[in-house]
Amino acid sequence: MQTYMGKKIDKIKSWGITKYMRELSIVMIGVFVTLWVTGIISDNSKQREVNRVMKLVQTELEDNLRSVEFSQHKWAAEQQVYRLIRQHIGRLEEIPLDTLEKYRKVIGDIHNLSVKSDSYEVLKSSLLTQYIDNKDFLRALSQTYGSLELVQDKLNRYTNLKTDGLNHTMSQVDQKTLDKWMNGDAHAFFKIPLDDNVFRAFVYSGGSLISAGDFETCKQELTSMIERITKRRY
Repeated sequence: MQTYMGKKIDKIKSWGITKYMRELSIVMIGVFVTLWVTGIISDNSKQREVNRVMKLVQTELEDNLRSVEFSQHKWAAEQQVYRLIRQHIGRLEEIPLDTLEKYRKVIGDIHNLSVKSDSYEVLKSSLLTQYIDNKDFLRALSQTYGSLELVQDKLNRYTNLKTDGLNHTMSQVDQKTLDKWMNGDAHAFFKIPLDDNVFRAFVYSGGSLISAGDFETCKQELTSMIERITKRRY
């Protein structure tokens, strides 16, 4: 029985060495192309997964941007009335009643900011970051989430100080004063907590815990990062 090698030798003799080498080259090129295409498919699959996760991160950043904007709006309204109060401390009756009435609800506003970061954590814990060539982008993304956490911490400290002041006021007044605070006119509504040293200290110092600049810097970083992800500049 003729061996496999023998058949190959006979084939080479019948075809000639040139024709055989051409056939062998075609086979080798076919294998190479197959491996190359497989690599492309694999790379494309990885890139699609990167894009999918980055879309989730983009949505998360957009949600965080809306939360920051909402928190800043409430915080800014509160600072307006506190500036007005500081200008008329001890003379609240000089402030028009309707003006104070407009800001009445801000004392009870709670400004907790809950930053969303689940999608970013998925990105960090996966192996997908190795397929993102732009390492400057990854550093900027990390900085953006860091800015979010900074604003969250500052705003939560502000809210905690305010809550402490309100709780102290409520613990110091009798039921009659409490009823007047809740059901009286706007002058009484602001005057009663301002008579409490703890809450009055918050009105004077609370604004130093977070500034408009903190909000604006955070919003700029969020907007820039959302734009970069939208245009796939990563």
